[in-house]
Formats: sequence, C-alpha cells, structure tokens
Amino acid sequence: MFIKKSQRNIDMINLGKVFGIVLFLFYFLVLTPSFAKESVMQQLEKEMKKVVNTSRPVVVKVIATQHTTTQFPNNIRKMNVSQQSISSGIIFDKDGHIVTTTFDLLPTKVEVILNNKKRLPAKLIGMDDLTDIVVLKTEKKLPVQLKRGNTKQIDTGSWVITLANSRGSHPIISFGIVSGMELLPDRPCDELIKINTPISPGNSGGAVVNTSGEIVGMLLAALTEPYVQDPFLSQFPLPTLNRPGIAFAVPIETVKSVATEIIKHGKVRRGWLGVEIETKDFGVFVTRVYENSPAHKGGILPRDVILEFEDEPISVYTQLLRCVGTKRPNTEIKLKINRNGNEQNYTIKLGER
Repeated sequence: MFIKKSQRNIDMINLGKVFGIVLFLFYFLVLTPSFAKESVMQQLEKEMKKVVNTSRPVVVKVIATQHTTTQFPNNIRKMNVSQQSISSGIIFDKDGHIVTTTFDLLPTKVEVILNNKKRLPAKLIGMDDLTDIVVLKTEKKLPVQLKRGNTKQIDTGSWVITLANSRGSHPIISFGIVSGMELLPDRPCDELIKINTPISPGNSGGAVVNTSGEIVGMLLAALTEPYVQDPFLSQFPLPTLNRPGIAFAVPIETVKSVATEIIKHGKVRRGWLGVEIETKDFGVFVTRVYENSPAHKGGILPRDVILEFEDEPISVYTQLLRCVGTKRPNTEIKLKINRNGNEQNYTIKLGER
C-alpha cells in the first residue's frame, strides 16, 4: 500500500513537471516573441538615447567669422563685409581646449556655442595641414563628460553614432555602420574610419561615438555623388544636389596626439626628407634632391629608387609621405635604395617639415 501511494505521488510529480515544461514552452514559443520584439526595440531605443544624452555635452558648435573691407570702383566708398562658417567641435579637456577641423575661410573671430546654449569666444591655438585638425581655446573651464574609446576595437560592421551641429539650435544625430579603415590620398598620414552614414554641412568636427558611449573619432569629410539629372530637365536651371555619401572620421588616437602637439608647441612637428619623387612601376623614383636637405646630407641622389622605409615596402608617393610625416624631426630612419641596379641601405636624420 505504501509502495503504491509513493508511486502515485511520483507519477503526480512527474505529471506536474511535464505540465510545467509544456506551459514554459507554450509561453516561450507562443507568447514571448510578441513581447520580446517590442521590449528589445524599446530597450535598444533607451540605450541609444542614453548614449546620445551622455555624448551631447561634449559636442559644440563652432562659428568662424571673417571680416573684410571691399573697395567699390572709382573709390566711391568702402564696405565692410562679414562671412560666417559653421562647423562642429569636440571638447578636448577641462582647460578649455576644443578640437575641430580647418575652416572654409580665414577667421578674424571664432566663437563656440556649448550644449547649454552658452556662447564663448575662442582663439586659434594652431592647426595641422596634413590631418586638417585645429585646436581652439576658450578662457573658461569646460566640462568633460565623455570617455575616449579605442579605435582598434571597432571594425567592419561596428555600430556608431555621429553627433554634430549645423544651422539651428538642435544637433544633428545619425546612426551608422563602420565599413572599415581607409587611407585617403589627400590625407595620407593616417587611416580614416569609413562610416556609412549621412552627414550635412557643418557636421565636420563632430563626434563619432561607439555603443558604449565612448568617442572613437572626429568627423572630417564626406564622399558625395551628384544626382543623375534627366536630360529633359537639363534645360531648366535647378540647383546642384548631392546624395548623402560616406563619412570619414579621424581616429580619436590621432586627434589626441595631434591636439597634444599643437597645445604644447603650437604646431605638429613632422619629419622632412627633402626630395621630389615620381611613382614608377618598380618603386618611388627620386627626381630631385633639395640642397642641404636631410636626403642630400644622407647621400640620396636623383634617379635613386626608394624601395623601403624602415623595412616597410614603398610603392607610391602617399606611402612615403605618411612614413616621413609621422616621424618626428631629428629621427634617424633607414632607407633601402636601388641605385643603378644595386640595392643599398642609407641612414638619414630627418629634418622638420
């Protein structure tokens, strides 16, 4: 009797377990998807808002004004003309330094507008023409609330958010996907972050933020393609339109190193070799060596072919410019040269660009 009762209890327990498993599967397979999809989207939205709200205080609007005097014909009178250029910037440190990109015009006055709408005058500390990075400084202490991330942790397919300013009182916020790292011919010193996201005029100098709320880059340029206009419409005067293209951003490590150099020295000290070159199928061909340049003092001659820079193969002009430009002056570097069919190694102390 005891055995039968225990067996009945065991059967009831097993039946309860089976019923619990069936109920769990029913909830998981039938009810959960309808709620999970909504909750996941809502959670994603909340996380995105959190990143945006945390990042916004570090992005500022930069207004550069140029005042010029225009002389009318026949010396009738002079007129003062003002032009404005709007871009974005990122608060670099609490001492008032702001990093942005080069201006469309040479400003006589620069102002920055903080996220709290406060307007502050700023002065130009210095700029780097190879990276287009500019450093400004205000006299006021600035809040720093955003952490710097690591560009090496983002790769093809990484999600990022761009925050920048333009005309109007609200920032322009976009969501994009990283396509990879790209080396542009006109900015050969460092690879840029290539992002599939639309940006607008005035967005240059804005921040690129990863999903952890860390800044990983600064918006620099955009690749745009013109709309293809219907031949029938070509007879009507229409404004030129561009499709939003691919955005390029300077890695935050480059921004930090360049800005630090500008703050300390007023400029970025870059290496100089002192040669004119031409790209050939077999290497970089030296067409001219400047007198008393580091290359001249190091024994480089016209018609030499530069094969390697510090054991790195050199095949195009931009490679050599990047290698030389990223070295500091007075740095000794090793070049492998092909001269009349013979390979030779030379040690050269770089000058200052």
